[in-house]
Amino acid sequence: MSKESQYKQQMQELGTYLPAYDEEIHMLAVMERELSRAMKAWKATAPDGKAPSVLNEHYGIIQSLRKDILSHRESLGLTPKGLQRLKRGIVSESDTGGDGIGKKLDDLMAQVSGYDRVDCL
Repeated sequence: MSKESQYKQQMQELGTYLPAYDEEIHMLAVMERELSRAMKAWKATAPDGKAPSVLNEHYGIIQSLRKDILSHRESLGLTPKGLQRLKRGIVSESDTGGDGIGKKLDDLMAQVSGYDRVDCL
């Protein structure tokens, strides 16, 4: 199973998946493959039997990719912090109607419902 499929399945199980996330899921999988290649290249710079140096230029790339991957995972709700943020957004939208057009239309309907029908003619 591909990484993209795994992430999509995880998000479906969590109830946070939308088709709009497909590009972000793909980007996350690409970055993880890049991280894997960077780790292999970094390890290849080490002398036999020793650990690779954190002063090597590959290590900076690895750290940057790790930060980016974590950021993407959070935005998809694949970390506890990201999931909590997404769930909170979903609950507040469904409970209160959100701050978007739906809430504005509900407020307008409440105002209009008080008008006399005769006055409108």
